[in-house]
Amino acid sequence: MKYKLVIFDIDGTITRHISSWRYIHERLRLWKKEAFNYQEQFLAGKISYRKFCELDAAHWKGMKEKDIRKIFDSILYSRNAKRYIAKLKGRGFRLAAISTGLQFMADRVKKELGFDYVVSNRLIVRRGIITGAVHINMEHGAKDKMLKKIFKKFGVKCHEVISVGDTEGDIPLAKNTGYSIAFNSSSKELSGTVDYDCKTVDFKEIYEKISGINDE
Repeated sequence: MKYKLVIFDIDGTITRHISSWRYIHERLRLWKKEAFNYQEQFLAGKISYRKFCELDAAHWKGMKEKDIRKIFDSILYSRNAKRYIAKLKGRGFRLAAISTGLQFMADRVKKELGFDYVVSNRLIVRRGIITGAVHINMEHGAKDKMLKKIFKKFGVKCHEVISVGDTEGDIPLAKNTGYSIAFNSSSKELSGTVDYDCKTVDFKEIYEKISGINDE
Protein backbone atom coordinates (compact mmCIF):
# COMPACT_ATOMS: atom_id res chain seq x y z
CA MET A 1 0.00 0.00 0.00
CA LYS A 2 1.23 3.49 -0.88
CA TYR A 3 -0.59 4.96 2.13
CA LYS A 4 -1.01 3.12 5.42
CA LEU A 5 -2.69 5.52 7.86
CA VAL A 6 -5.56 8.01 7.60
CA ILE A 7 -5.79 10.74 10.25
CA PHE A 8 -9.17 12.44 10.62
CA ASP A 9 -10.44 15.48 12.43
CA ILE A 10 -13.70 14.65 14.26
CA ASP A 11 -15.97 17.69 14.74
CA GLY A 12 -17.41 18.82 11.41
CA THR A 13 -15.60 16.05 9.56
CA ILE A 14 -16.61 12.64 10.88
CA THR A 15 -19.61 14.25 12.55
CA ARG A 16 -22.06 16.87 11.33
CA HIS A 17 -21.73 19.22 14.30
CA ILE A 18 -18.89 21.75 14.21
CA SER A 19 -17.76 21.90 17.86
CA SER A 20 -18.19 19.60 20.86
CA TRP A 21 -17.88 22.57 23.18
CA ARG A 22 -20.51 24.61 21.40
CA TYR A 23 -22.82 21.61 21.06
CA ILE A 24 -23.05 21.15 24.84
CA HIS A 25 -23.67 24.85 25.37
CA GLU A 26 -26.42 24.95 22.77
CA ARG A 27 -28.15 21.90 24.19
CA LEU A 28 -28.03 23.44 27.68
CA ARG A 29 -29.05 26.86 26.30
CA LEU A 30 -25.84 28.51 27.46
CA TRP A 31 -24.30 29.47 24.13
CA LYS A 32 -25.83 32.91 23.66
CA LYS A 33 -25.63 33.85 27.33
CA GLU A 34 -21.88 33.65 27.96
CA ALA A 35 -20.11 30.93 25.95
CA PHE A 36 -20.28 32.85 22.66
CA ASN A 37 -18.45 35.72 24.35
CA TYR A 38 -15.67 33.40 25.52
CA GLN A 39 -15.13 32.28 21.95
CA GLU A 40 -15.03 35.85 20.70
CA GLN A 41 -12.49 36.80 23.38
CA PHE A 42 -10.27 33.88 22.42
CA LEU A 43 -10.46 34.60 18.69
CA ALA A 44 -9.59 38.24 19.42
CA GLY A 45 -6.52 37.15 21.37
CA LYS A 46 -7.82 38.51 24.67
CA ILE A 47 -7.66 35.16 26.49
CA SER A 48 -5.57 32.02 26.01
CA TYR A 49 -6.93 28.77 24.62
CA ARG A 50 -6.53 27.18 28.04
CA LYS A 51 -8.51 29.99 29.70
CA PHE A 52 -11.18 29.69 27.02
CA CYS A 53 -11.56 25.96 27.73
CA GLU A 54 -11.55 26.47 31.49
CA LEU A 55 -14.32 29.09 31.29
CA ASP A 56 -16.41 26.72 29.18
CA ALA A 57 -15.84 23.68 31.40
CA ALA A 58 -16.73 25.58 34.56
CA HIS A 59 -20.32 25.82 33.36
CA TRP A 60 -20.72 22.05 33.53
CA LYS A 61 -19.31 21.55 37.02
CA GLY A 62 -21.50 19.20 39.07
CA MET A 63 -23.22 17.56 36.11
CA LYS A 64 -23.27 13.79 35.88
CA GLU A 65 -20.91 12.41 33.27
CA LYS A 66 -23.63 10.04 32.02
CA ASP A 67 -25.90 13.01 31.29
CA ILE A 68 -23.21 14.69 29.19
CA ARG A 69 -22.67 11.44 27.31
CA LYS A 70 -26.39 11.22 26.58
CA ILE A 71 -26.19 14.65 24.94
CA PHE A 72 -23.50 13.33 22.60
CA ASP A 73 -25.43 10.17 21.78
CA SER A 74 -27.72 12.28 19.59
CA ILE A 75 -24.92 13.61 17.37
CA LEU A 76 -25.09 12.31 13.81
CA TYR A 77 -22.16 11.13 11.76
CA SER A 78 -21.57 12.72 8.38
CA ARG A 79 -23.35 11.19 5.41
CA ASN A 80 -22.14 7.60 4.82
CA ALA A 81 -19.25 8.07 7.28
CA LYS A 82 -19.82 4.77 9.09
CA ARG A 83 -20.10 2.80 5.87
CA TYR A 84 -17.02 4.16 4.15
CA ILE A 85 -14.83 4.29 7.23
CA ALA A 86 -15.58 0.57 7.59
CA LYS A 87 -14.58 0.09 3.95
CA LEU A 88 -11.28 1.90 4.56
CA LYS A 89 -10.60 -0.46 7.45
CA GLY A 90 -11.51 -3.36 5.21
CA ARG A 91 -8.86 -2.25 2.74
CA GLY A 92 -6.24 -2.38 5.47
CA PHE A 93 -5.91 1.29 6.43
CA ARG A 94 -5.13 2.14 10.05
CA LEU A 95 -7.28 4.97 11.40
CA ALA A 96 -6.51 7.78 13.85
CA ALA A 97 -8.42 10.88 14.93
CA ILE A 98 -7.11 14.14 16.37
CA SER A 99 -9.62 16.56 17.89
CA THR A 100 -9.65 19.73 19.96
CA GLY A 101 -13.16 18.61 20.95
CA LEU A 102 -14.10 16.55 23.98
CA GLN A 103 -13.75 12.90 24.93
CA PHE A 104 -17.43 12.05 24.59
CA MET A 105 -17.44 12.16 20.79
CA ALA A 106 -13.88 10.86 20.54
CA ASP A 107 -14.85 7.83 22.66
CA ARG A 108 -17.81 7.15 20.37
CA VAL A 109 -15.59 7.29 17.29
CA LYS A 110 -13.12 4.84 18.81
CA LYS A 111 -15.79 2.41 19.98
CA GLU A 112 -18.41 2.63 17.22
CA LEU A 113 -16.17 3.18 14.20
CA GLY A 114 -13.26 1.05 15.36
CA PHE A 115 -10.55 3.70 15.22
CA ASP A 116 -7.11 2.49 16.23
CA TYR A 117 -6.20 5.68 18.08
CA VAL A 118 -7.96 8.90 19.12
CA VAL A 119 -6.81 11.96 21.02
CA SER A 120 -8.99 14.81 22.29
CA ASN A 121 -9.33 17.25 25.14
CA ARG A 122 -11.03 15.84 28.21
CA LEU A 123 -13.30 17.14 30.92
CA ILE A 124 -12.06 15.80 34.25
CA VAL A 125 -14.50 13.46 35.97
CA ARG A 126 -14.44 12.18 39.54
CA ARG A 127 -16.91 9.58 40.80
CA GLY A 128 -19.08 10.15 37.77
CA ILE A 129 -19.32 13.93 38.27
CA ILE A 130 -17.88 16.67 36.04
CA THR A 131 -15.41 18.63 38.19
CA GLY A 132 -15.34 21.78 36.06
CA ALA A 133 -11.67 21.24 35.21
CA VAL A 134 -10.29 20.25 31.81
CA HIS A 135 -7.20 18.43 30.57
CA ILE A 136 -5.85 19.97 27.38
CA ASN A 137 -4.31 17.28 25.17
CA MET A 138 -4.66 19.28 21.96
CA GLU A 139 -4.12 23.04 21.72
CA HIS A 140 -5.90 25.03 19.04
CA GLY A 141 -3.84 25.09 15.82
CA ALA A 142 -1.25 22.63 17.14
CA LYS A 143 -2.32 19.30 15.69
CA ASP A 144 1.03 18.91 13.94
CA LYS A 145 2.68 18.50 17.37
CA MET A 146 0.81 15.22 17.81
CA LEU A 147 1.93 13.79 14.47
CA LYS A 148 5.41 12.69 15.53
CA LYS A 149 3.91 10.58 18.32
CA ILE A 150 1.33 9.05 15.97
CA PHE A 151 3.87 8.30 13.24
CA LYS A 152 6.02 6.50 15.80
CA LYS A 153 3.06 4.59 17.24
CA PHE A 154 2.06 3.25 13.82
CA GLY A 155 5.56 2.90 12.42
CA VAL A 156 4.86 5.11 9.40
CA LYS A 157 6.57 7.99 7.58
CA CYS A 158 4.75 11.24 6.84
CA HIS A 159 4.51 10.40 3.12
CA GLU A 160 2.54 7.26 4.02
CA VAL A 161 -0.21 9.22 5.80
CA ILE A 162 -3.40 10.89 4.56
CA SER A 163 -5.15 13.61 6.58
CA VAL A 164 -8.78 14.74 6.42
CA GLY A 165 -10.15 17.91 8.05
CA ASP A 166 -12.57 20.81 7.72
CA THR A 167 -11.18 23.97 9.39
CA GLU A 168 -8.09 26.15 9.62
CA GLY A 169 -7.11 24.10 12.66
CA ASP A 170 -6.47 21.19 10.29
CA ILE A 171 -3.97 23.08 8.12
CA PRO A 172 -1.02 21.81 10.23
CA LEU A 173 -2.17 18.26 9.42
CA ALA A 174 -2.46 19.07 5.73
CA LYS A 175 1.05 20.52 5.61
CA ASN A 176 2.69 17.59 7.40
CA THR A 177 1.14 14.51 5.80
CA GLY A 178 1.72 12.84 2.45
CA TYR A 179 -1.73 13.65 1.06
CA SER A 180 -4.41 15.96 2.44
CA ILE A 181 -8.17 16.23 1.94
CA ALA A 182 -10.63 18.94 2.95
CA PHE A 183 -14.13 17.71 3.72
CA ASN A 184 -17.08 19.98 4.50
CA SER A 185 -14.52 22.78 4.54
CA SER A 186 -15.36 25.99 6.37
CA SER A 187 -11.98 27.53 5.54
CA LYS A 188 -10.83 28.97 2.22
CA GLU A 189 -7.27 28.72 3.48
CA LEU A 190 -7.62 25.01 4.18
CA SER A 191 -9.28 24.44 0.81
CA GLY A 192 -6.37 26.22 -0.85
CA THR A 193 -3.78 24.22 1.09
CA VAL A 194 -4.96 20.63 0.66
CA ASP A 195 -4.26 18.30 -2.22
CA TYR A 196 -7.97 17.67 -2.72
CA ASP A 197 -11.05 19.66 -1.70
CA CYS A 198 -14.18 17.49 -1.60
CA LYS A 199 -17.08 18.76 -3.68
CA THR A 200 -19.76 16.99 -1.60
CA VAL A 201 -20.49 16.27 2.07
CA ASP A 202 -20.71 12.53 1.37
CA PHE A 203 -17.96 10.31 2.81
CA LYS A 204 -18.20 8.22 -0.34
CA GLU A 205 -16.16 10.91 -2.08
CA ILE A 206 -13.40 10.62 0.52
CA TYR A 207 -13.33 6.85 0.13
CA GLU A 208 -13.23 7.00 -3.65
CA LYS A 209 -10.44 9.59 -3.63
CA ILE A 210 -8.31 7.63 -1.16
CA SER A 211 -8.89 4.42 -3.08
CA GLY A 212 -7.90 6.12 -6.31
CA ILE A 213 -4.66 7.67 -5.11
CA ASN A 214 -3.65 4.50 -3.28
CA ASP A 215 -4.02 2.46 -6.45
CA GLU A 216 -1.97 4.81 -8.62
